Formats: sequence, structure tokens, C-alpha cells
Amino acid sequence: MSRIRTSAVTVIALGGLAVGATSAIATTAANQTQINGIVAGVNYWTTQTQGYTYSEYTVQNIAISSANSAFARAQIKPIAKYASVIPVQWTVLTGSGSLWTVVDGGVNFCDNVNSIPPAVENDLFPGGPPCAPTSTKATIASVSNGMYRLVVQAQRRNKTSNQASVFVWLQQTNGVKVTERRLGANNGWTWSTVTKPGSAYATLNMTNQWGSVQVLRSATALYAVYGFRASSFGLTPTNLS
Repeated sequence: MSRIRTSAVTVIALGGLAVGATSAIATTAANQTQINGIVAGVNYWTTQTQGYTYSEYTVQNIAISSANSAFARAQIKPIAKYASVIPVQWTVLTGSGSLWTVVDGGVNFCDNVNSIPPAVENDLFPGGPPCAPTSTKATIASVSNGMYRLVVQAQRRNKTSNQASVFVWLQQTNGVKVTERRLGANNGWTWSTVTKPGSAYATLNMTNQWGSVQVLRSATALYAVYGFRASSFGLTPTNLS
């Protein structure tokens, strides 16, 4: 079995897996059973929806919310070999004991606020939730099949920069986010190009389990195409070009 490497204040052996638990201000340290469940929940989420497995990252900074013990946080950090492929990101989980489920996570964090009470976010992240910069966002494509919605969103590096990141995320039609991925490089897009009308397209067909996104590379270049296997679990990339 592959193992999870961690760097944390406390390291506890889990049958070949090394997992760490640390606590922040006002949070509660997770016990052994909770650690097992949280790590398993994170691994399930990444394997089913993110296109990578727990052999490629560590699970760090696990803590239980003292405001509501049904919520916990955990951080994903890639091992050196995958540092340029997998982003450092946070997840929030809900559950108890050995059973935990990720309810939000990713680089462009804090999209699923309706599922996470504000008191829990403030407790788990005393300095404020680690959201990506929110100065300027724009939805550049969206498509729904009645059950799920595929959304493509550009996020400006800052208020004046012409650099942007592009994210794709799948959500239930009730607004609950299933999963999220970044397309291409961080801040690797031109804001003025990707926010123009018609700069991006998205398709979603859950019956045939596929989805795709096209984003204009530049004002004169062809579209970059990203394909996904779409299911009730989320999105697994078929390419990351």
C-alpha cells in the first residue's frame, strides 16, 4: 500500500500510513479514529474527483472544529515529485468518528459557503478562510443537464493585473459544489481575452459520462480543450493540456 507522508506536530502510525494532526487556535486535535476517517475522506475525494491519488500528496494540518465537531479541516500538500502538478489546497469535511466526507476543497476555496456554517469557517481558519483572491471573478461559461452544472470561471490575479487563472467546477443544481479543478497554469491566462463573450464553451453529458471545456488561448490563438470524465463523483481529467 502507498503511504501518506506528513509534516505535522504529531505523527501517528496508521497501519503503514503516516498521518499528522495539528490544531489551530480554538480548534480541537483529532483523535486516532477521526484522523483515520478524515484521511480516508480526503483520499476518496481526490481519487474520485481530482484525478490523483494519496501516493502523490501528504495530508496535513488536520483539526476538528470546536464550534461544531461535525466539521473538520485538512490540507493537501503534494510531494516534491508532483509539486508542479498538484496544488497545495485545503479541504473541509463533515462527519464523525471514522466516517468523513469532503464538502469543499480546492485552490479557489470557499465556493460552498452554504454547506459550511460561518462559525465553523472562522474556527477552522482563524486568520480567515484561505480563499484565493476575490477581487475580480467572472463566469465565462456555464452548462446544465438538469442534475448538475458545469461552470467555468476566470479569476483575476489582482484588481489591475491582466493575468488570470481559470477554474472549472461541477455543482449540483441546488448549488452544492461537487468538485473543482484549475485549468492550465496558475495566472496563465489573459484576463481581457478570457472574459470576452464567446471566449469559453462547456459541454456536459452525464448519461455518457463526459464533459469538456474550451477556453480561448489568446485573441488570435485556437482554443485549449480540456476533457473530463463526468459522473456523480465529479470530474476526472482525461488530459491536462
